[in-house]
Amino acid sequence: MKPEVIEFKVGSPLARTPAPAPASTPQTVTDLDALKDSIMARFQTRLYARGEVVVPSVPSLVDYYVQGFDEIFTAIGKKFTPEELEVLRGILLSQLEQGFAASPHSNVILRYEPSDTGGISYNISNLVASMTDQYKTWVDTREPPLFGSHPDTKLLEVAKSLGSPNQINQINILDIGAGTGRNTLPLARMGYAVDALEMTAIFAEQIEAEVQKEQLPVRVYNADILSPLVRMAPAYYSLAVAAEVISHFRNADQLRLLLAKMCDGLHSGGLFLFNTFLATDGYEPDQLAREMSEVNWSTIFTYEDLAYAMHDLPLQFIEEIPVYDYEKSHLPAEAWPPTGWFDNWANGRDLFWLPDQKPPMELRWILCRRL
Repeated sequence: MKPEVIEFKVGSPLARTPAPAPASTPQTVTDLDALKDSIMARFQTRLYARGEVVVPSVPSLVDYYVQGFDEIFTAIGKKFTPEELEVLRGILLSQLEQGFAASPHSNVILRYEPSDTGGISYNISNLVASMTDQYKTWVDTREPPLFGSHPDTKLLEVAKSLGSPNQINQINILDIGAGTGRNTLPLARMGYAVDALEMTAIFAEQIEAEVQKEQLPVRVYNADILSPLVRMAPAYYSLAVAAEVISHFRNADQLRLLLAKMCDGLHSGGLFLFNTFLATDGYEPDQLAREMSEVNWSTIFTYEDLAYAMHDLPLQFIEEIPVYDYEKSHLPAEAWPPTGWFDNWANGRDLFWLPDQKPPMELRWILCRRL
């Protein structure tokens, strides 16, 4: 996106060229406070400040950002007028909205430096980053396993409820957002035929390499489940799973699209297991909470959102349980926690930093059956 560049004669420097001396002989100033003020006025003419501030593209925080920028400019002696702040706010809000619409992982960058006229000039631009970009950074900077060393125990329980896979009892499973294969590979080693759908190319490549190495019954697809180009084979799967995926969704319409696709791909009686962040009863997230939940990979839905997403679809609700409690009680001790970030994330503390209290949201397993 082309950055907005605005030249301001903002807050003329605190020190100005002295006026011509009056005809009469001036009085010598000896007051210490007045002398200090005069020194600092001259100091401002030698102050050359330039810099940049990077903030998440969260439109609801526009006034918070404007206040912060005003404090920065005031500190360097370039005080904005109320009218100039309003212009700044309008430009900033436009960029925040554009960035957030493009991706919740976008940032807005404000760069500033002195202008030739003695004020200050600044420009505001977007830096749009996708979820795939973010995960590429993980691969470059973090030690594996990125998502844990063990499969989700709730998933294994549901898979085993379908019976043992064999030539007569063919059980096809779809792993949506398969990541690096934390669930796909163990299921395949148990004999299940698994289709792994993963939108981050480098993760899909890692799964494919392991599949080829072990000759596992897995097909790997580098694709986004929400893409209109991704269509389900009708009534093909016995089980589909979306673990730690819906936390990246942007709204209830995307959740409904996923559920509708699962209704196409699951055969009658097939199961869909997914987890999502749900607000506790009595809490209605405001716009700031919803925007920040997307930024923090913890997209929050209400039970009303869930009801909307499931409305009139041939899905039967079976079970809902907390992910954190279930996995902690069933994973082996050496596998807990799955990652260093899982504890705070699964309990909603990546959005609400309440280290000694319980946030009004948590990650929940939801199990449905295709009618």
